[in-house]
Amino acid sequence: MPLDRPLPSPLALVINGSRHIIGSLREAAWLLADAWPDPGCAGLRTALAACAAALEGRLSVDEARAIIRSVAEGSGIAVEG
Repeated sequence: MPLDRPLPSPLALVINGSRHIIGSLREAAWLLADAWPDPGCAGLRTALAACAAALEGRLSVDEARAIIRSVAEGSGIAVEG
């Protein structure tokens, strides 16, 4: 399993007023685990599972990026990119 895989294009999430640029799956997983406003929500688990699946090759990086974006938007987090 690779330690990291780059996103095809960066994704920015604005969480609690701070803009976070995500350039890879590893960065996404760290940010999600560290800064997600509701650590108990199902969306967070879905996004983290997508990162893990893409790192393991069970999901494409594009699919994982789309899931992260969708979950963030569904949780009211502003997304850029």
